[in-house]
Amino acid sequence: MSLLATVDARRAVAVAAASSAALALANVADLGPLSALAVAVVIVLGCLSPVGALAGAIVTLPYFYQPLNLAGQHLAASDLLLLAAAVGTASRLVAGSARSVQAHRLSVFAQLAEVVRTPVVLTAIALALLGGVLVVFPYDAAHRAESLREWRWTLAEPALLLGLLAWHRREGWLPALAAGALIAGGSVASLHALADLAFGGGVSVGGVTRIAGPYPHPNALALMTARIVALALGWAAFDPRVRRWIWPLLVSCALAVAATFSRGAMLGSAVALGLVLINASANVRLAGAVSAGLALLVATIAARDRMLDGFDGGSGSLRLDIWSSALEMIGDRPFLGYGPDQFLYAYLPRYVAPSSWGERFTAHSHNFVLDFWIRLGIIGAAFAVVAAVLVVRATALRMQESVGRSRLQTAALIALTAAFAHGLVDNAYFSHDLAMSSWLLAWLAFGLGSQQAGSLGGVDVARTGVGRGRLHRFASLRQPDRRRL
Repeated sequence: MSLLATVDARRAVAVAAASSAALALANVADLGPLSALAVAVVIVLGCLSPVGALAGAIVTLPYFYQPLNLAGQHLAASDLLLLAAAVGTASRLVAGSARSVQAHRLSVFAQLAEVVRTPVVLTAIALALLGGVLVVFPYDAAHRAESLREWRWTLAEPALLLGLLAWHRREGWLPALAAGALIAGGSVASLHALADLAFGGGVSVGGVTRIAGPYPHPNALALMTARIVALALGWAAFDPRVRRWIWPLLVSCALAVAATFSRGAMLGSAVALGLVLINASANVRLAGAVSAGLALLVATIAARDRMLDGFDGGSGSLRLDIWSSALEMIGDRPFLGYGPDQFLYAYLPRYVAPSSWGERFTAHSHNFVLDFWIRLGIIGAAFAVVAAVLVVRATALRMQESVGRSRLQTAALIALTAAFAHGLVDNAYFSHDLAMSSWLLAWLAFGLGSQQAGSLGGVDVARTGVGRGRLHRFASLRQPDRRRL
């Protein structure tokens, strides 16, 4: 079924576009007090289509670092649109209760229980609760406000996003809309960054100009855009129905990744390309390998010093120093960790290596397992390891065609695997855009029921007695799929 086949879907797309445009206009024009009018319009649009506001929140994730100024308070468009989606959902619940109080109340409780029982949502809520406890007892109480802010951006709001996605999951076109919104937002940010470069912008680092666009640093753009490239590449490769509109967006995002000269992003993109090519014909695999090799050669020629400075005092050496310091930090507080956004306040005064003094203000450990351990303690580290194992295992099984999943679910698995690969050498989660997109990809990969999988062009996987446990509902890995994509 086409995404725009229903009136509700068309309304959602219109609301997503209109609300994002309204906030962008208010930001660019710097309307001051009139910006509140744009926010009011967005709230009204969210009541018309909560799913549309939710898609708008996803579209605007790359512009998190370009907040709207509201009477001295700086709020990101994604924050406001997520609020609009929540308000719109609540308004519909209130309107429904006015018609039939008792029946509606029972229906709401049943639906809410089903949402909370969804393993992906339950896991996000558990992490948010753990982070909330650690915010109360942070390593450095003088920076509790910073800890609370990161908790809201990377743990609480992603849990709300997942809850709303799960609440509205009966809309069969929602997964495609959410994935399309993520790709569209990445494409807009990529075109922004490329246009900035064309007009003489960018960041000069190591003798090469790197693009950043709406982000404060090229690596931040690369971290977000690389996982979007992986999602778009996987979706386009496995679903011919979406190729016509995805390819232009994919090309813009891929060009942006290349122009960031981020080696971690190139690693993640290479992993995604390799997974896509596993089941391709020999000629296609050869063409993909040659294209990747040529891209790497061009990048090396264009930025030789950056591409080859790895462990000769470059970023490779710096990462080894930071990892060593991070392990020392973990050794001192192995169980409780330090709390959200507490890395810098312990690292700078006590653990930074003299050879890394030039990067003494780094706010993370450049490795997702170490990051989760330092921020959320040993439970966070266990979550990071288990999540990586589940994703890699599910991806490997899917590439062997031994498990039934939709094409979009397969693309989300590829994107998560690429994000984990990139996260081995950089931040993979603890910023608002990365946390929100990570849980969105997890929901696309593991949070959809069989009915939605079928509506997305995949295999309708029947539930069996083997798969009734919560762990098996997290990833249906027991059902065979004999159909080729």
